[in-house]
Amino acid sequence: MVQIIPVNIVRILCLRLLGARVGAGIAVNHGLQVRVPRRIAIGDDVFLAEDVILDGRGGLTIGAHTSINSRAQIWTAQHDWASPDFAFVSAPTVIGDYCWISANVVVLPGVTIGEGTVVAAGSVVTKDLEPWILAAGVPARKIRDRPDVRGYRLDAAANKNWFW
Repeated sequence: MVQIIPVNIVRILCLRLLGARVGAGIAVNHGLQVRVPRRIAIGDDVFLAEDVILDGRGGLTIGAHTSINSRAQIWTAQHDWASPDFAFVSAPTVIGDYCWISANVVVLPGVTIGEGTVVAAGSVVTKDLEPWILAAGVPARKIRDRPDVRGYRLDAAANKNWFW
């Protein structure tokens, strides 16, 4: 339902009405898909670009001042491919404050992405990533350290077109 609503403030209101804990000053672009919003917590000043998927089935936490870009997929549940009955499994996924999850990134269930970490476009995050690094690849791995630039604000809501 959230994906078809044309106005940012109404999208945020819908997320809250559906049980998501949503911080102040966030921006939600069109095409957002949400599974089990009542198990999702989003910090202040978060940017969610177009066509992002947020899966709350196993519990999802997104830290403040974090940017999640176009077509990123954040998963908290899946099936166990090795299970004789293809069992459903879930685990909480956590994205820290000051992170940047770039376009077309896939984050798998149970992963913690440390504070300040940048995940490069097209990466697949299969295991925890330490704080303040640049990670890239399939599977994503540390490429180099990122300077600790804690303290910036995205001003996500203020810089967003109201209708997009």
